[in-house]
Amino acid sequence: MAWLASRTARAVVVPFAVLGMLAFGCFSGSGPTLLGDEDAAPPSLGLDDDGGAIRRDADLGDPFAIDGLSPSHGPFTGGTRTRITGRGFSSKVRVFVGGAEVPPASFLASDPTRAAIVTPPGPPGFVDVKIRDDATAQERVLKNGFFYDSFVVEPDTGATSGGTRIALTGSGTTWAAGTRVTIGGNECTDVVVTSPTRLECITPAGTPGAKDVIATTLGGENLQAREAFTYSDSNDGYRGGLGGGAFAGRVKVLAFDGFTGTPIPGAYAIAGSTLANAKVKKTNTSGVTEIDGLPTTGKVTVTVAAECHQPITFVDVPVDTVTVYMSPVFDISCAKGDPPSTGGRGGKFGGIIEGQLVFPGSGEFKKVGWTTVPLPTRPTERRAAYVFEASASPNGVFALPSASEAITPDSPGVSGYEYATVVYPGNATIYVVAGIEDRSESPPKFVPYAMGVAKGVSVPAQAKVQGVDIKMDVLFDHQVTIAPVPPMPGPRGPDRLETQVSVTLGAAGYAILPRGTRISPLPAPSAVPFIGVPSLDKALTNEQYVLGGSAATGADLQRPASVVSRIRTTNANTPVTLGGFLGVPVLGEPANGAWSGTHVSFTGASGPVDLSVTEVTSGNGLVEWTIVAPGGVSSFDIPDIASICCLSGTQATACGASCVGTEIPEKGKLGLIRGGIFTTVYVARIDGFEYGRLRYGHLGPGGWSAYAFDGLSGVY
Repeated sequence: MAWLASRTARAVVVPFAVLGMLAFGCFSGSGPTLLGDEDAAPPSLGLDDDGGAIRRDADLGDPFAIDGLSPSHGPFTGGTRTRITGRGFSSKVRVFVGGAEVPPASFLASDPTRAAIVTPPGPPGFVDVKIRDDATAQERVLKNGFFYDSFVVEPDTGATSGGTRIALTGSGTTWAAGTRVTIGGNECTDVVVTSPTRLECITPAGTPGAKDVIATTLGGENLQAREAFTYSDSNDGYRGGLGGGAFAGRVKVLAFDGFTGTPIPGAYAIAGSTLANAKVKKTNTSGVTEIDGLPTTGKVTVTVAAECHQPITFVDVPVDTVTVYMSPVFDISCAKGDPPSTGGRGGKFGGIIEGQLVFPGSGEFKKVGWTTVPLPTRPTERRAAYVFEASASPNGVFALPSASEAITPDSPGVSGYEYATVVYPGNATIYVVAGIEDRSESPPKFVPYAMGVAKGVSVPAQAKVQGVDIKMDVLFDHQVTIAPVPPMPGPRGPDRLETQVSVTLGAAGYAILPRGTRISPLPAPSAVPFIGVPSLDKALTNEQYVLGGSAATGADLQRPASVVSRIRTTNANTPVTLGGFLGVPVLGEPANGAWSGTHVSFTGASGPVDLSVTEVTSGNGLVEWTIVAPGGVSSFDIPDIASICCLSGTQATACGASCVGTEIPEKGKLGLIRGGIFTTVYVARIDGFEYGRLRYGHLGPGGWSAYAFDGLSGVY
């Protein structure tokens, strides 16, 4: 895989005229009503949010009031983006949720009847919501206006097939062994209580949409978090991996298709490092099997292989549950029926976020110009803004979207400039970058000047979230300087250094920046400046710059390579040292010659290594075997799965042996294809990593703090 060529996941901006025709399904409710000149409302009438006429000379009640919040609940940790409706709002209004004031950076009044806030942390239960106008000394209180859930669910989105390991973190909870968890009424499995305020479990299968999560103690106490987990068909990185209790001679294996999320019946689960000593069972119709009677050594190597699916091995598994998501083999001989739907952005469970870009200016609730973006100076330039979804990795490369996705000064809007974007369901974070673009150049030129952020937007499946207005007041007026300390060039490389700067957007999201990447030949300069990065204020208050570097080879930045990412800083005054590069691993087996398919080894991976991932591809990339091992394990045996010809009971038998009363896999559809192979070995450092809690998101660079890799051709 060309990890270094990975790009940031971005939101898809959709013209308003085609929102109703999106392939992912219809939304309930009618769209906005468009009035022609002959239908224009008389002066005493205006238009409400749905385009209907309302009287402006009618008695609307208290001119300063708070009516409600939507959503009206969220976790005690705060961070819920909610909309307040009422009357008499202005940019000077102060908002208090419980006893805590909402910071000005987390408040935006887009018109006199609505405002968006991000809730501060608060105690579990109902709290009052108060608004105050200091200019008039008026206050209004909405009793029990917001409810703080007593626990938060992380991650809050997962696959409809289940298999996502989630953590519930509570406040004042009394969880103990025997506590049950349900999601949408279905039981979580493998519940592990680590403290009275924290537990983990694996999600059951569910239908698309937001579901209530309920934790029930043995004493019958129920704690509920409404709509706290959203099922979708996205690959969220948290599904699959290792979990459960400590390994004690028994292992449970769950096998799912990596594209459809459906169970894989008849998959081979192999517990053992060689076929001679392994126990093998096939998964049932639910994609599940359990293997017991294994040596109680505290760890076991588990391999899962299925016909027409890519195999995977986890070496030295210290826990009793292994959940795998296996990608299909795209070979015509494996085709059965219609190709699977892979879901993804814009897929049938997607949601829409709509709102306006609000630029700072002197007119309260009036549409002002692009005050934070200068006028173009050339006829080929224009002012444009683009919407992006927060990236799961800080290592992405900024890509300018299609020109048709731009929000421009000609875009419609009342207090700002309208946008609409399609995102995955769940709590989405989006950001907008506005600047000057020139598409007469190749590649197109884009100079950023202003940025805005909307964090934690709750997006149900197949739904439209309106009124998410974004204040465009974060300026690209700072400089960050990196002082790199890369590895020295070797005979095969690396020969150049790519340095990067991105910005955190909450706990697990990143903004990939225009002009956030620079490439220098090795040996690298002592300082690499990045001029024009966003200031860490306004919507970016309490965020950090994330620095990274890739010491790689050739113009395409390929192997051998060593990469460092996720170095966080708020320092925009002095150079920040970028070091900690891992040594490039050197493959021993598989190597340039013939490979037996039973052993993997490598050397040279200096530095604190937490994980290795070895990928062996065959058939010109058709079949790939992924082999995962914990840090410190660089030489190990694995079962040659392509040699399995039959299965009797729990014993696999290699080709050529007697296969009486057995089940025989179809030839050539299990494991690697004989012939030429290419092997890539990655070694990685992961902050706060525990091998027994490995998730699929840890198997790629998006989950790595630093990594190094190299590869060789061979024969199998």
